[in-house]
Amino acid sequence: MLLNKFDRFIIRRFLGTFVFMLLLLMSISIVFDLSEKLNEFLMRGAPWDEIIGVYYANFFLFYGTQFSYLLNFISVIWFTSKMANNTEIVPVLSAGVSFNRFLRPYFISAFILMIASLVMYNYVLPDSNQRRLEFEERYYRDRSSRAHMRRVVGENQDKILYIGNYNGVSKVITDFKLQKFSTMPSGKVAMEYEVKAEVAVADSLSNDWILKAYTIRTFSEFRDSGEVNDHIYRGFEVDTTLDFGLKNVIFRSEIIESMNNAELDAFIAKQEASGSEKVTKYKIAKHKRWSSPFAIIVLTVIGVSLSSQRKRGGLGMNIALGLMLCVLYIFSMQITTVAATNVGFTPAVAVWVPNIIFSVIAFYLYKRAPK
Repeated sequence: MLLNKFDRFIIRRFLGTFVFMLLLLMSISIVFDLSEKLNEFLMRGAPWDEIIGVYYANFFLFYGTQFSYLLNFISVIWFTSKMANNTEIVPVLSAGVSFNRFLRPYFISAFILMIASLVMYNYVLPDSNQRRLEFEERYYRDRSSRAHMRRVVGENQDKILYIGNYNGVSKVITDFKLQKFSTMPSGKVAMEYEVKAEVAVADSLSNDWILKAYTIRTFSEFRDSGEVNDHIYRGFEVDTTLDFGLKNVIFRSEIIESMNNAELDAFIAKQEASGSEKVTKYKIAKHKRWSSPFAIIVLTVIGVSLSSQRKRGGLGMNIALGLMLCVLYIFSMQITTVAATNVGFTPAVAVWVPNIIFSVIAFYLYKRAPK
């Protein structure tokens, strides 16, 4: 497929406007983010080369990709409306160029952005987000405080951990309780031992724990026969190694952004086994890696159909309509996300429903567009 001068003109304007919008939005975002976090970065001794080259370089990649479909939509409306107001579109259509042919360079540009977004989500961002999150852990306050947690833990998923409170600043757990279950000779599953501690401190990189004011109770091996032979041990402090670490229990939900698809699938499976209440959220994040790039195509058709005809009110009216549709799209995503989280909507369906709805809107506007 050969591109003529008109195709190259549209593609250049499309991608050029997108890059301009991206640089503008991300520059503003970085300025606001830096003004909020600068004091903390400096207090923790973050070097400027890491602030710029590690944190904000990866900040740019992450949020630029997250908002690429909306920036694409605004870009299409912006430069197409300017073309319509300058009567650059009417002569093209009047010369016998069909609207489908007019859309071709738009589709080529949107396809380029969609492929770039898919590559970013699935291959670039996991490593990029890993570096960004590691920087935040070192130089920005950790807000991973938790209360009243229950987790299935251990290599064989045979232990239940209860946490009363976890302080993300001091890294201290209070009201720690660990229960180990095993299968008795009769085939029944029963508790093998229980560990309680008023305070527990764990190394964030290993499976080493310090338990303070602890009680260990091992239950009788002869429960089937009715004999009682339990043992209770108490102590002030003990260093021990468990088959799980703090990183397996307390983690920021953003950690899924640093996982590739295989790691994310394994993580979701493990969280389902542990009974985590956030499994739906993780599945939604997984499916968005594919649905968000596809939205670029849908919103491109809507943008061209809306703005290719000169309207009373000019550029401002088209931008207002575009922003309203952006708000509706984001609102529909929030509704389906809430439905998946609270009503039991399937995560895959919840993520793709906004694209399906807006595909219908795109088809309707395409039919009404000037031909």
